[in-house]
Amino acid sequence: MNNKKKIQGIDGAPTPNAGSFLMFRKPLLLLLIISFLVYVNTLNNGYALDDLGVIKENAYVAEGMKGMPTILTSPYLKGFRINNDATATNDLYRPLPLVCFAIERQIWGDWPAGNHLINILLFAACVALLFLFLDALFDGKKRSVVFIASLLFAVHPIHTEVVANIKSRDELLCFFFAFSALFLFLKYALSGKVWPLLAGTICLFLSLLSKETSITFVLIVPLVFFFYRNENKKRSLYLSLVTIVISLIFICLRQWVLKMNHAESTGDPGFIDNMLVGAPSIPSRIATAIMMLGYYVRLLFVPYPLVCDYGYKTFDFVGFGNVWVLLSVLLYVGFAIVGIVRLIKKRKDLYALAILFFLLTIALFSNLFMLIGSTMAERFLFFPSVGFCLFISLLLHHWLARGESNMLSKKMWWVLAPVLIVFGGLAIQRNSEWKDNYTLFKADAAKFPHNARLLQSLGYEETTDGVAEETDPKEKEHIMQEGIGHLERSISIYPGNSSAHNYLGNLFAKLQRYDSAETHLKQAVVLAPQNPVAIGDLGGIYFSQQQYAKSAALCKRALVISPDNVTIMNNLAMSYLQMRVFDTAIYFSQKAVEKDPADQLALSIIAAAKKELAKDSASKK
Repeated sequence: MNNKKKIQGIDGAPTPNAGSFLMFRKPLLLLLIISFLVYVNTLNNGYALDDLGVIKENAYVAEGMKGMPTILTSPYLKGFRINNDATATNDLYRPLPLVCFAIERQIWGDWPAGNHLINILLFAACVALLFLFLDALFDGKKRSVVFIASLLFAVHPIHTEVVANIKSRDELLCFFFAFSALFLFLKYALSGKVWPLLAGTICLFLSLLSKETSITFVLIVPLVFFFYRNENKKRSLYLSLVTIVISLIFICLRQWVLKMNHAESTGDPGFIDNMLVGAPSIPSRIATAIMMLGYYVRLLFVPYPLVCDYGYKTFDFVGFGNVWVLLSVLLYVGFAIVGIVRLIKKRKDLYALAILFFLLTIALFSNLFMLIGSTMAERFLFFPSVGFCLFISLLLHHWLARGESNMLSKKMWWVLAPVLIVFGGLAIQRNSEWKDNYTLFKADAAKFPHNARLLQSLGYEETTDGVAEETDPKEKEHIMQEGIGHLERSISIYPGNSSAHNYLGNLFAKLQRYDSAETHLKQAVVLAPQNPVAIGDLGGIYFSQQQYAKSAALCKRALVISPDNVTIMNNLAMSYLQMRVFDTAIYFSQKAVEKDPADQLALSIIAAAKKELAKDSASKK
C-alpha cells in the first residue's frame, strides 16, 4: 500500500508522485518526439506561397550575413524583387525571421529542407515551452492537464500552415520568445531576482521583432500575474509596466524604420487580400467578420477542410440576421461572460484563464477593430489555440480523471487516443499538400471551387510549373487549357482582379492570341492604373503587333511610376530602336546599364543602335 502523501493542486486534485509516468522529463521528451514526428514529412517539401517572396526571391536574404544590416533597417518585404523592382510597399517590420533566413542562406544556400527542419525543431521547442510555462504556472500540481493541453497543441492540424509554410517562421519565433518571456517573468515573480526580468524583457522584445502578435501580452501579462501568480503585487506591477514599455519601444522603432523607408501605412488592404474591404455596408462587414470568428472555433473542433486562402468567395457577405452570425455572437458573448464571472468568483480559475487567453489573442485578428491584411487564416489561431487546448484538457480531466493522478487511465485514453490519431493523421496529410504551389493550389481549389484567388493561383501554376513538368504534348495542352479555364473562372467570380487579367493577358500573348491579350491587359490597367507591370505588359502587346509608338508611350508611363525598373527601360529602348530613333534608344539602354552593368539586353541594344547610327552616318557621306 502506498502511504505517500499526495500533493493537492489548485483545484484540489492530487498531483503525480515521484514514481509516476508523468514526471517532468518523460512527458517533455514525449512531446518533443511527437511534435517532430507529426511534421517530419515536411522535409520533403519545397518552397510554397509566401516562401518565394520572403526567402527565395528576397534580395537581402540572398546576401546572407551581408544583408543583415539592411534587413534590420527595412520593412518586411522590401527585399522582395521581381524584374528588379519592388513588388510591394508594406507597413510591416519583422526583421528577426529574415535575419534567420539570411543566416541559413549563408550556411547551406538555397536548400528548403534545411529551412523546414528549423521550423520543425522550433515548433517542438514551442510545444516544450508551453508545457514548461503551464507546469510552472500551476506549481507542477496540474501536470496531467498541462501534458494533455500541450499534446493537443502538438498534433492539432490547424498548425500545419505555421510549420509547413517556411515563411511562418515569424509565428514560430514570436510564440517561442513570447512564452520564453512568460516563463522567465514567472521566475522573477517567484524569486525577485533581476536576471529573469531582464532576460524575459529581451525575449519579449525579440518576440515583437518576429511578429506583432505578442503586442497582446500588454493584457496577457497582467491577466497572468495579477490573478494567477500575484504573490508579490509590486513585482506583478513591474512586469506589467515592463511589458507596456517594451511594446512602446517596439512601436516607436517600427514607425521610425517605416518612415525612414517611406513605407508608412497605405490604408486598408486590397480586396483580394481581405474581402471585408469590399463589404456592401459597415453592418455587413461586421456581421461577416463575426461569422468568421465562429468559423475559427469550428476549425478548432473540426479542422477540415484546411486551405491556404479564405478570401473572396470562400464566404458570402451576410447580415446580422444570419443564423451563423447569431450563433457566433452567442458563443463569444458567452465565452466573455463565463470567463469574467469565473475570474471574479475565483482568482485562480483555470477555465477563466483558458477562455480569456483565447479571447484576448483572437481579438487581434478579428477584423472588428481594424481591417488586417487577410480575411482570415489558420496561422492566426496559433496563439489562441493555446487557450482552446487548455480548456479542452481541463474538461477531459474533470470528466474522466475525477481526481486520479495518472492521466494514462483507460477512461482518459479511450477519448483522447482517437482524437490524437485523427488530428495527427490530418496534420501529416495536410503537410504533404504544402509540397509546392502547384500541389497546394490544386488541393485547395478543389475544396473551395468558388475562391477567386485560389483559382487564379491554380491557373497560374498550371500554365507555368504544371505545363513545364509535363512531357506529353497532349497532356501539356490539356493542362494549359485547364489553367486558362481556372483564370477565366477566377475573373468571372471577381472581375475586379487586376492580377488575374494581367496574367491571362500575358498568357494569351504567348499563345499569340493578341486580341484577347489586349482586352485583358487593358482591363488590368483600368483596374490598376498605377501598376507599372500591367502598363508595361500592355506596351509589350503593341510592340508584338509592331505598334511601336503606342508601346513607347505606355513604357514611358510605366517608367514614371517605376523609375528604376530595368525591364521597362529596355522595352522602351527596343521600341525606339524599332522606330529608328537611335539616340533615344541608346539613352534608355544606358540608364538600364547604370542600374545593372551586366544587363546583356541593354548592352546589345546599345551596340545595335550605334551600328545603325554608323550606317546612317556613312550613307550621308
